[in-house]
Amino acid sequence: MGKIAFVTDSTAYLTPDQERSLGISVVPLDIVIDGEAYAEGVDASYKEIYEKMAVSEKFPSTSQPSPSRFEQVFKKLIDSSEHILCLTLSSGLSGTYESAKNAAQRVNPQRITVFDSKITSFGLAGPLQDAVKMAKSGCDVNQILEMWQYVSQHMVSRFLIDNLEALRRGGRIGGASALLGSLLQIKPILTVRDGKIDLYEKMRTHRRALEALRSEFHAFAEKHSQVRLGVIHRDRAEDAHSLLQELMGGHENVLGEVCELGPVIGMHTGPGLLALVYYPSKADWVE
Repeated sequence: MGKIAFVTDSTAYLTPDQERSLGISVVPLDIVIDGEAYAEGVDASYKEIYEKMAVSEKFPSTSQPSPSRFEQVFKKLIDSSEHILCLTLSSGLSGTYESAKNAAQRVNPQRITVFDSKITSFGLAGPLQDAVKMAKSGCDVNQILEMWQYVSQHMVSRFLIDNLEALRRGGRIGGASALLGSLLQIKPILTVRDGKIDLYEKMRTHRRALEALRSEFHAFAEKHSQVRLGVIHRDRAEDAHSLLQELMGGHENVLGEVCELGPVIGMHTGPGLLALVYYPSKADWVE
């Protein structure tokens, strides 16, 4: 006892090595292609799923984990843990948060806390990594939840996509719907606002949009003593690694990593996504 256990869903897109080294339990969402469901990160690789999506005549769908899927994980952890902290993707994008909350009520609501990240991908992975380090250094549940709350309020997310068609077809377009009639004229920069995808800014070219992201990040890094950065991509690994090195250059206070976007979220962005997610990090959280 005395241990804090951590649970998240598959849209944190932790690598298998990260899952093992951090000891985080991952509950998968499902992606459904031509009537067949695949548990994300379990039944097939991201590459295999994207290949199936490319040849399918129908737009795929996704399914949140059932409460029983979370319940199985919680029951496995509860006897060996003082408390379970579960961080999920945005409740504005999926019912995963509600499934986890329902499962927590069934198992032990006093010892399981479910937190809505209001984002996805590195927006989960970064704060989870920070939380594990905090727990190992002796921080308690309330201190970790305070950190998650602070990060949620100060996180910056910027997404560049080739077009909005996948978002439209998947029903995740939110406030960016006003752009549908002008896709040929602009390159939208999207953000996650109040847990939902929304328009941040309109640019004329991809080059200008990328330069705007660079400038905004550099200004942010100069204002904060420590910054956590995730460069997220779908099918643009080389560009993502190059951008990470460029953004970290000259900023010794930035801890960054590249994150590959899996199919549950990637199906909504379409191929070619490049995104930045970053937030201010306090040294005493992670030392």
